[in-house]
Amino acid sequence: MYILIIGCGHLGSTISQDLANSGHDVCIIDRDAEKLRNLGSGFNGQRIQGIEFDNDNLLSGGIHQADVLLALTPDDNINITVCLVAAKIHHVPRIIARVNDPARTYIYETLGIEVINPTQLSAEILKSCLLSGHAMHTVFIDSGYNISELKYDRPQTTSAEDFEKNFCCKIILVKRNGKTEFASAGMKIQTADILVCAYANAAKEKLARAFFKEG
Repeated sequence: MYILIIGCGHLGSTISQDLANSGHDVCIIDRDAEKLRNLGSGFNGQRIQGIEFDNDNLLSGGIHQADVLLALTPDDNINITVCLVAAKIHHVPRIIARVNDPARTYIYETLGIEVINPTQLSAEILKSCLLSGHAMHTVFIDSGYNISELKYDRPQTTSAEDFEKNFCCKIILVKRNGKTEFASAGMKIQTADILVCAYANAAKEKLARAFFKEG
């Protein structure tokens, strides 16, 4: 994919390097030349120093051929502006923005911009730590469903089917002794297994409390 990244802060620089190392064509734009230099000589993507929402810079960055644009600056006004230009003028197929102020999430949603919310993600992780004493590594699918990685630390063996009924979830993968396989109804869940589970948002607190506190 050709990926255009706006903002070379901690998030932008990290994801740009990861994507470039994974074989994607990456261009990153930031007004701060020092941040771009900090990517180092090993970065094999394109770097453009300049105003992030300037149309000439976006054109130089290949926005007309971008499959995805990531707006990751720490300024919501810049992110929203870039996303609107990308959507309304250049018709980029997929646009994802970082929300810096959770109170402004509704603006992105009103404009139809796909978002990530680092503040909300951090709050959810901290909440799971407080509830369970463990961090639930979670992927937020949408407002209704999540996927989390949980460690089964109970002494008794149980079936995947019974586990799903008891904890209102669906086991997708089981990792055991360094090997990963898809879960099946008859599979036995053993102590120290790592379970990748999908569940409804409403069941998250119950799952966290029951799974960790009762174990």
